[in-house]
Amino acid sequence: MAYERIHTSLSKGIETITLDYGPTLNALDMVMAGELAEALEEAEGNPEVKVLVLAGAGRAFSAGGDIRYMKAHCDEPDFSKKSMAPLAGKLSEIVLYMKKMRKIIICAVAGAAAGGAANLAFACDFIFAADDAKFLQAFVGIGLCPDTGGVYFLPRMVGSHRAFDMFVTGRPVSAKEALEIGLVKEVTTKEDLMPTVMAFAEKLTEGPLLAYGNMKKLMFASLYKGFEDYMKDEAVYLAQCSGSEDFKEGITAFLEKRKAEFKGK
Repeated sequence: MAYERIHTSLSKGIETITLDYGPTLNALDMVMAGELAEALEEAEGNPEVKVLVLAGAGRAFSAGGDIRYMKAHCDEPDFSKKSMAPLAGKLSEIVLYMKKMRKIIICAVAGAAAGGAANLAFACDFIFAADDAKFLQAFVGIGLCPDTGGVYFLPRMVGSHRAFDMFVTGRPVSAKEALEIGLVKEVTTKEDLMPTVMAFAEKLTEGPLLAYGNMKKLMFASLYKGFEDYMKDEAVYLAQCSGSEDFKEGITAFLEKRKAEFKGK
């Protein structure tokens, strides 16, 4: 199927879904989110697909939210309700679906995985990173709380104190640090990233797929049973932040490349 913001390929039982929209560094907008959701559902239902790989084309895995779009529309009436809420809701549906899928998802990250894109990567079952990869919980810089399930995923992966530090500071976590704290399975050169990921995926296609699927179900039951209820709270708090003065100041300062002057309201 032809898509505008992603492309897919299937080889040797491995479906690769690539975020691919260069003008915004693969930003997660409604078009891309809709296409990603459709591709995931198609792959889950396709008996020829045994393992999935999620990657990003170009200089970055994904820049996260499209801040230029946010800036252009943030003064419109009910921007938070009409623009931010639908996208956040769609991304929430996607990461919840990924966690409930039977099929293993491997994420390949080169360059930046920022904001919601970092949390999209964390929703995968394995992450491989190029040595230029960096993971950013960039929400704080524009006056937002994390979306796309980040506050649910990250503490379960690296512990609450380390996760909170990443949320509050928004600092970039390098591939080296990500490996040290258990965020990623392996770090390679950028050139070796996809061959390494595909070799690992090919090994998985030869394994007991029924057992893999049941392992994922058990992992969901043990770690993510409360995820759906959490997402309701996330939507409420994100709406508060995206309708705030701090958010408008944050995205303006980001685009003007200056320090934001937050007022706490």
